[in-house]
Amino acid sequence: MNKMIERPTYMSKLEAFRDDRGHVKVLSGVRRCGKSTLLMQFMEKLRLEGIPEDEMLLMNLESSSYSDIKDNSDLDNFLKGKIPAKGRFYIFLDEIQRVKDWERTVNSLMVDTEADIYITGSNAHLLSTDLSTYLTGRYVEIRMLPLSFKEYNELRGDGRRTDDVFREYFETGGFPGIDPTLGKHAVSAILDDLYSSIVYRDMVSRGKIRKPEELDKIMTYLMLNIGNLIESTKISKELHLNPRTVERYLEVAQSACMFYRADRFDLKSTVFSPTPKYYFVDPGLRNNAVGRASADRGKVLENIVYLELLRRGYEIVVGKWDSKEVDFVTEKDGRKAYWQVCWGYYDEDTEKRELAPLRAIKDNNPKTVIMMDHTGNTVTRDGIRELGVIDFLLGVQS
Repeated sequence: MNKMIERPTYMSKLEAFRDDRGHVKVLSGVRRCGKSTLLMQFMEKLRLEGIPEDEMLLMNLESSSYSDIKDNSDLDNFLKGKIPAKGRFYIFLDEIQRVKDWERTVNSLMVDTEADIYITGSNAHLLSTDLSTYLTGRYVEIRMLPLSFKEYNELRGDGRRTDDVFREYFETGGFPGIDPTLGKHAVSAILDDLYSSIVYRDMVSRGKIRKPEELDKIMTYLMLNIGNLIESTKISKELHLNPRTVERYLEVAQSACMFYRADRFDLKSTVFSPTPKYYFVDPGLRNNAVGRASADRGKVLENIVYLELLRRGYEIVVGKWDSKEVDFVTEKDGRKAYWQVCWGYYDEDTEKRELAPLRAIKDNNPKTVIMMDHTGNTVTRDGIRELGVIDFLLGVQS
């Protein structure tokens, strides 16, 4: 039996904009991260509050039930007579990007009805072009990611030690449909299928890519280099691809919500560097695609921390101070903070090296080192907080 949990961060955002008919609510995020489930949970809340079934309509546009709906005209014809021009009505359009020119229909619904509209899509292209063209200033985006460790622990923990649950999360990731109790072979097969569906439906097909093998090279390169500085010209030379092709594939990878770009910022000169870093949407999906070599476990840990900071609503850049690098510089509500991620201190030299970038910055903003091999919440003599990654992810004293 499939277990489900509530995801209160996302649900609260939906509820905050409920009955705001002046804005379309857009759930964006990688395929199978939980968007459809969230919509169904939201509909159940409406039912419990007394909203009748005939005032709600859910369409999963990837379902075979709607295979005849190819474009906005088909969608208009299907909806004709189902949505009243006046009065309360909730419409949920799931995986809307499958319908050509869908944004015309959504725009018409906003003009011609009083419906409260919710849509989901597995491609950020929705927001960068299609939707914004028709609905500038009239939509709110809620970006979804796979399960956080805290959510995963609630769903899959079953009372086990959090250390054991985290090792599992580190290995298999946080997609809600991945159940490690099915066994490694089954989990690997499910992740293979998920990876293929994202690449071929949301990247190759949507991006009109004629040479999927080139995209596959780029994806593998990026997954093997999470947390490393990326130069598109270097990729071009190493993979023997046209520089413009590389740039386009990097955009497609981000549009499919598979990679997130963290720009590099010089903290002294306040100039952005042309060499950003890229982080992958889920550790399990990445591990399954390129292998689980322990040599890069520190980068996987860094990736997990990056995603958690993203979930918590931080704006994130990679910091540079002279020759030293701060893994993450975040800002939220006007407050800045610095974060370093490492597996642990194994000797005095390692400790000095990990703390040096934070010690070089002399302002009074919070500085934190997040480590795998650390328990408790300690503070160095110069005020740098040291926090174990599990405590950080669970929100213990964070």
